[in-house]
Amino acid sequence: LGPRWPRPLWAALGDAAMASSDDEDYDEEDGPEDAFQSIRIPLGHPPVLFGLPGSQDLMKEILRHLKWRFGECAFHMFDNGEIGAKVLQTVANHDVFVVIVRNDAISEVNFSLMRLLLTVDALRGESPHRLTVVMPCLEYARQDRKLVAGEAIAPKLLLRCCRTAGATRFVTLDLHNQAEAAFSPQGMVLDELSSDGYLADFIKRNVVDFDEDHTVVCATNGGGMKFTRRMADILRVGFIMADRFRQKGGGRGDVKIISDSELKAVTTVIVIDDMFDTCGNLVEVCSALHLLLPEASLYGVAPHGYFSGDAGEKIKSLVEDCNLKWLAVTNSVDQTAALRRFCSLDPQLESRIRVIEISKLLAGAIARLHLGAPVNVAKFKALGPNDPDPVLQDASQQQAAPLEAASPPNKPRPPPGPVGSLGSLSLGQPRRPTAELRKRVSST
Repeated sequence: LGPRWPRPLWAALGDAAMASSDDEDYDEEDGPEDAFQSIRIPLGHPPVLFGLPGSQDLMKEILRHLKWRFGECAFHMFDNGEIGAKVLQTVANHDVFVVIVRNDAISEVNFSLMRLLLTVDALRGESPHRLTVVMPCLEYARQDRKLVAGEAIAPKLLLRCCRTAGATRFVTLDLHNQAEAAFSPQGMVLDELSSDGYLADFIKRNVVDFDEDHTVVCATNGGGMKFTRRMADILRVGFIMADRFRQKGGGRGDVKIISDSELKAVTTVIVIDDMFDTCGNLVEVCSALHLLLPEASLYGVAPHGYFSGDAGEKIKSLVEDCNLKWLAVTNSVDQTAALRRFCSLDPQLESRIRVIEISKLLAGAIARLHLGAPVNVAKFKALGPNDPDPVLQDASQQQAAPLEAASPPNKPRPPPGPVGSLGSLSLGQPRRPTAELRKRVSST
């Protein structure tokens, strides 16, 4: 079968480290020479999470699930307007995750993206094992095609910039266009998470008198039909769609509601969209629904919410004229700035915006990526906010120990061995492998 090569040094050292972890690391009765016959080498790549300014709220919730370390970095601005980023800790051979959330109350979006690229480049210079960017809402996602000649494909450029800066993986949530998953450049993997279960759970818990027989979900256009159908299947409710019909050539046309069943018994309509921005399309759909079902209560749900421009005035008119109860979005985009604008416009309008927490979803994905498990599997996608996540629980219980950990309590630290002996190879007390970890390592 070929020549038999000698066993590599790293494999022998790994076997020695695993064997030494089965028993006690150090016994007071043993001498220094006996204590250092085993070589102690930390296993794996310690994880560390960095959060950019504006991402603190989401980062705190993610770390509450993971119980990992928070990365330390600093940012400053020069007098000429340039940005500076500096990593304040070692990340060599670490599994690094960088979380960025759009927060208009802290900084403008293009400023945040430039700060992200500088941070990724600074981290790459410290030789991490892997560098993953977690951006729950992909910026420039709607500029995903050339409508006319001369236009740029912005999300594709953004991913290329992240790869050039040093990122090797990119995690996002509910892409505007599924084709954007193919925009990742060579050498980078893009993982798309789905918030369907979290949106459905929020709807069931917060819609007043939720009844499957008297509730329907409505797609705002044909492009969002697939996403809305998935929500209808999860909620086990009816499905309708709004579409635009042009009776004459030219013009925008009128919005009509398409349904394959009788709607007389419907009392609740949930409008599903991929994002709420200026809410112009939402106004047209809700107006058409109110004309068709004047007594029905309207709700709006989307994974992402920008609420830019005059979105607050449009939402206020929908509340007053179309019986809109509330709009719900996830915290993939920080809503601090939007809620401030709504409160200044109408103090009661702030209660019409609901925020769905997705930190557990992101934490579960981060834990799986760190352990080398896939995230685009049906079992993980089916998990809701109240479902136990065994991978996340295991990751939070078994934290990665730092390279230079302290000695176990009530046990004296063994004296260092002479230079050139086995004691000089000791890199600190590693985490003791569990039975599951031994099984996983032995199987690989």
